[in-house]
Amino acid sequence: MKHLNAQLETHHLEPCPSSGTLSAHPTPTMTEDDLRALSWGVADHVGEAGAPLGERFRGLAADVANASSLGLYQYFRTHQAAVTSLAAVRDQAGRATTGLNGASQDYLGLAGDPRVTEAAKAAIDRWGAHSAGSGPMGGRIALAVKIEDVLSRQLGLDWTCLFPTGWAAGYGAIKALLRPGDHVVLDSLAHNCLQHGAQASGARIHLFPHNDLDGLERRLARIRRDDPAASILVITEALFSMDSDTPDLARVVEIKARHGAHLLLDVAHDFGCLGPGGAGLMAEAAGSYEGVDYVIGSFSKTFASIGGFFASNDEGALRAVQAFSGSFTFSNYPIPAQLGAIRAAMDIVFSLEGNERRAAMLANVRRLRDGLVVQGMATLGRPSAMAIAVVGSEARARLAYREILVQGVIVNCIEFPAVRRGESRFRIQLSPDWRQAEIDRIAEAVGEGLRRADRLDGESAGQRLIRGKLALPAGE
Repeated sequence: MKHLNAQLETHHLEPCPSSGTLSAHPTPTMTEDDLRALSWGVADHVGEAGAPLGERFRGLAADVANASSLGLYQYFRTHQAAVTSLAAVRDQAGRATTGLNGASQDYLGLAGDPRVTEAAKAAIDRWGAHSAGSGPMGGRIALAVKIEDVLSRQLGLDWTCLFPTGWAAGYGAIKALLRPGDHVVLDSLAHNCLQHGAQASGARIHLFPHNDLDGLERRLARIRRDDPAASILVITEALFSMDSDTPDLARVVEIKARHGAHLLLDVAHDFGCLGPGGAGLMAEAAGSYEGVDYVIGSFSKTFASIGGFFASNDEGALRAVQAFSGSFTFSNYPIPAQLGAIRAAMDIVFSLEGNERRAAMLANVRRLRDGLVVQGMATLGRPSAMAIAVVGSEARARLAYREILVQGVIVNCIEFPAVRRGESRFRIQLSPDWRQAEIDRIAEAVGEGLRRADRLDGESAGQRLIRGKLALPAGE
């Protein structure tokens, strides 16, 4: 921790005045408020049609306030300084935590790199703070053309366009390309933007079990049999961020070609940080993107900025996306600071230094995964820019999250509806710049947090049975 304290001073992370503190030894006896904070979920408050809008979500606000007051609401942390491997954050109740930051998406550690931040400032100096228009209405600047050229070169796809966010790219591309009567076949765990784009398109939707390519082939065969002339779009991801796993991408290409379908691949979590030269997992699996019809991705993971992109060898598809994607046509174009940061990050990502950063990041994640296993946790998927640690019930995850914060470690606590009920997990993200002692400290804090949570959970089991406030966890 001596190194940590020195780093906090270096990064100007001064102690934050706090409106509350988290006790390292909470009282074992749980109150009604505690039990509610552990049992509720956002899905409880979707709302019923016909309920007055002014009343529909009051229960949601009350549950958030209650959980926040108890340190059991893991969302909407506010950073008090630049995002690095160290962070000072406040939770929704104003409670301050300063410590190791395993919760930020900065896969190659470029968000604070002076070359990137100076490029963002230089872009503002040259083009101003605002792009002042959508893409069709003059918001595009010359810097964007350079970014598109790099994307085309790295992906081997001739036509690219930029979106203000990655979500907008996924949603907008699918909605633009598909029509009612078409068929879209998605992995059941495809990202929210992909599923919403499919729903908005009016196409007939078919889900196949996660990464089950036999299931994909059966669905394609059935669609072709019943609708021989149909247009079919297969959608999957190169790397799924909640499981850190990947399909057999070369086989996906073979299957879609065999059934006369097209393929849209989301590369948000692998392009730039995995694969040969940062080209992504499709390049690793098949050598190129030759068999992929459409690619969508994000700049917010590896490229130290926000924004998204669409790429294809089909100029007609590009023009359709530009014409029929509301999230492109009717959204302001990415601003100069975004583009400046992206362009500078690309110079690093696709270089020898980028290779070194990718290797260091993967070595750090492997060490963390090994450390979590030593602590008795299972990890999911393959080594990537994230380590996914299995937790289980939502109640266990929330208690452990609070206990991990007490130890000065910040992780992302993921639960339903981002993952299935009862399959909560911690998603921990590391950059290349972490030290081994810091990585080991995260693994230890997560393990200790879970042990404390289990003690608290066990001490309250009788209360749950008596009061009936929580569903009985498995094994009790």
